Amino acid sequence: MNSKQMKPIRRKARHILVQWLQSLLSKEEANKINYKNVFDFIPNQTHYYDSQHQFRLQPWSYKWIVKKLKRNSELTIDDLNDMLQPTEQQLRRKQMIEQGPL
Repeated sequence: MNSKQMKPIRRKARHILVQWLQSLLSKEEANKINYKNVFDFIPNQTHYYDSQHQFRLQPWSYKWIVKKLKRNSELTIDDLNDMLQPTEQQLRRKQMIEQGPL
């Protein structure tokens, strides 16, 4: 993507990050977080090493939000929350692992 397309995506990602952080904190702490200082409140670690020996982006990191917005720039904070919920297939797979075949 070129820089003209990426600028609004990065801007929107920053606003989504502010909304997400404010939703986690109490009102008086949430008032301290704004567009300019949001990066002071998030950890620097953007990746993690999963059980399948892969390096993955940490959910709700700035890079993760930008990556999701590149695919669909119309996403909202609620859409991103829904993406993190396990699907029925994933729940069935987990149940099969725990209980064995029926």
